[in-house]
Amino acid sequence: MNTSTKRLAFKYRSGDAGTLERDLTSLRDATFYAANRHTLNDPFEGRFDRTPLDSQFHAMRGLMSAITPTASASLDAVSAAANEVLEFVDKSGVFSLSYNPLQELIWAHYGGSHRGFCIGYDLERLVEFEPNVHHFLDVQYSNAAPALQPSDLIASESHVDVLKKMLGVKSKPWAYEEEVRVITVPPGLHEHDYRAVKVIYFGLRCPESTQSAVMEALAGRGVAYVQVISPPSSYALQTKKVADKYESAPRFKRNVAPISEGAIYPDYLKPEQRQHADYLYKAAEIVRREPYCQEVTGVDFSGSESKPGRPIIYAHYLRAPNKYVKRLFTLQDIDRLYKSLDLPLNDI
Repeated sequence: MNTSTKRLAFKYRSGDAGTLERDLTSLRDATFYAANRHTLNDPFEGRFDRTPLDSQFHAMRGLMSAITPTASASLDAVSAAANEVLEFVDKSGVFSLSYNPLQELIWAHYGGSHRGFCIGYDLERLVEFEPNVHHFLDVQYSNAAPALQPSDLIASESHVDVLKKMLGVKSKPWAYEEEVRVITVPPGLHEHDYRAVKVIYFGLRCPESTQSAVMEALAGRGVAYVQVISPPSSYALQTKKVADKYESAPRFKRNVAPISEGAIYPDYLKPEQRQHADYLYKAAEIVRREPYCQEVTGVDFSGSESKPGRPIIYAHYLRAPNKYVKRLFTLQDIDRLYKSLDLPLNDI
C-alpha cells in the first residue's frame, strides 16, 4: 500500500522544553511513535459511512432467511468477520508526516511557531526496517466521509482497503498539510533504520542551543542541515545550508560483521559464473559493513533475478534474532560500492 512517488516526508517538532528531550531521544535511538487514532487531534479520525455495507447485509439476510435458517447463520458469521476487519483499524497506529517542509501553517501549528525543527525522512527506509511497519499511504481529502462497501471487505487484502478509507481520508480543510501516514501494527514506539533521517530544517526562530542539541544527537550520521529563512520583502519561506557542527565525528554504527563458514560456495558455480566468482567475496565485504548486519549468512548468484549477460548476486545477512535481510547487486553495483570501501585488492 505504499502509494507515493515522493521520496522524502517531514515531521515537524516544536522544540519546546516539554518535548525537546523526547524528540532528541527519538533521533538518537532511531525510533518513531505511531499513535492510536483515538488520540489524534482530529475528532473525525476514522469516521466513515457504513450504510452501503449494512444495507447489503440487511438485504442478504432477508433473502437468505427466506431460503433457510442455516444460510442466515452463515451470513451472521460473515458479518462477524467484517466487524473483525473494522476492529483491525483500532489495532493500528498512525505516524503522520507532511510532504512540505516549508508549509507556513504547519510551522505555526506544529513547529513551535518556527522555534522548532523539521525532520526529513526517506519513506522507504522508514517502513522497510521493521516487520510491524506495514506501509505508508497518502492522505486523500474530501467533503464527505468515505463510504465502506462490501467489496472493501472481500478483497484479497481487505484490511488494506479498509485502512485506506478509515485512516487515509480527512476533510478538505486539512489539505494544506499534504499529509502522508505510516501505518503500523500495533500502535506505539517503533524502531527504524537510522539512515532514514536525511535532513533537518531549523525554523526561523529555532535557537542555537536547539540546533546544537539536534546535531549532537545525530553526530556521525551524514545528515544534512538547512536553516529556514524569509526575505524581508515577502512572506516566502526559503532555505540556506547550515554546517554540521559534528561533521568530524566518527561514523555512527561502524561495523564489520563476521561471514559465516560456508556462506560462499565457489566450487558449485556454473561455468559462466566462475569468471565472476570474486564478486561474491566483494558482495560479502560490502554487506558485512551494513550497520545492522550481525552475520553474513549466504552469498550467491540469483537464478530468478539474473538475465543472460546480466548476473545478479544476492547476499543474506542476519539483522536481529530470526530477522534476515536480502540484498541484490548487479556487478556494476558491487564495483561501485566495493570501491567506496577503499580496501586493498588482496583483501578479497
